[in-house]
Amino acid sequence: MLWPDTSRALGYVAAVGTTRRRVSIRVAGIVLVLVGAALTLAAIGGLTWYAVDDGADSAGAGFTFADLHTNADQLGAPIAAAYFDWLAWVLLIGLVVVGIAANVSSPATNGLRVLGFLLGVIGVGGTYYALAQLFNAQRAAGGSNHSVWHNSTLGVWCALIGYLLAGTGAVLGARPGVLHKGGSGHSDTIAR
Repeated sequence: MLWPDTSRALGYVAAVGTTRRRVSIRVAGIVLVLVGAALTLAAIGGLTWYAVDDGADSAGAGFTFADLHTNADQLGAPIAAAYFDWLAWVLLIGLVVVGIAANVSSPATNGLRVLGFLLGVIGVGGTYYALAQLFNAQRAAGGSNHSVWHNSTLGVWCALIGYLLAGTGAVLGARPGVLHKGGSGHSDTIAR
């Protein structure tokens, strides 16, 4: 049975024998995870990742996530092909699940906070590595000698910032604690 913890607006106390455990939800962390996920989803879902120089691309205004997947397949860049095919989605879904779970207090909260942060860092690093591998493959095939950042647009930045925000939201997760029952039965002393 859950009893509202009147000393904390977003906390709940679950009665367990004579000791109570504080079940808290870190709303700010969940919001960061969801905002980061929305940015990354927008990047994957259709934002342009690279603009093209005038007249250099017959495909149109630029390259989306799907276009980069096609290029990675054609150029034989295996990590980039995996990232633009399924890996970015797996990282995003895993980060959202772990990030939200890390913001609800449980015995696994601390481990989930670390795992969520690592998934965010892997998302940022994996995005950069996939783009770098793709650009190196293009360079080897006679393409331009520019960096990963040359002509990058909103899609690249939304993906990077999205993974970073979601990882930050996960690391801000709930802090587990035990409330000790005082004389009145409603103590807010937390033992860590």
